Amino acid sequence: MELKDKIIIALQNPLGAEYIRLDDDDGVSGFVVSSQFEKMSTLDRQKLIDDTLRNAADPLSEEEQRQILMVAALTPLEYESVGAQIRVHRIRELDDGSLEVLLRGGHSDALYVRGALNNQKNVTTTEPEQSPGAIGILMTFRAKGTDANPLTKAKAIGALEADQYIEVMQNA
Repeated sequence: MELKDKIIIALQNPLGAEYIRLDDDDGVSGFVVSSQFEKMSTLDRQKLIDDTLRNAADPLSEEEQRQILMVAALTPLEYESVGAQIRVHRIRELDDGSLEVLLRGGHSDALYVRGALNNQKNVTTTEPEQSPGAIGILMTFRAKGTDANPLTKAKAIGALEADQYIEVMQNA
């Protein structure tokens, strides 16, 4: 498991994280959005993140802890005023009945979008991968429903548009 994924798991439930975005470029940095940070000082927010990581169910080794450069703490309102939504650029129906989802962002963003679709009844998704030959960071994964409850493009768009952190582009 990548360190970014381990950090996401460690922070997600204890902080009631609504969105986590981490990048790994010679060290892990990013941010976590949670309403738990409301009315907390910056120092208290950082202490909460540090304590949560230190007391994780799957503890980080000292080496892993040294690889964390910074994880900023934002309230949903702060994120809304400074953060960009994850942009889903294309949802394409494939011959096998699955959907291919293409989005701009890193692995954390793709995991978040994937999770929004996995929350739909009887939907399964593949592990996100970087789109080959793409300029910038484009990630892709597949999603599929069941024969009894197929995942259509319209259902996927509806589920993604209902999430405040995801923007589905018009010509998706």
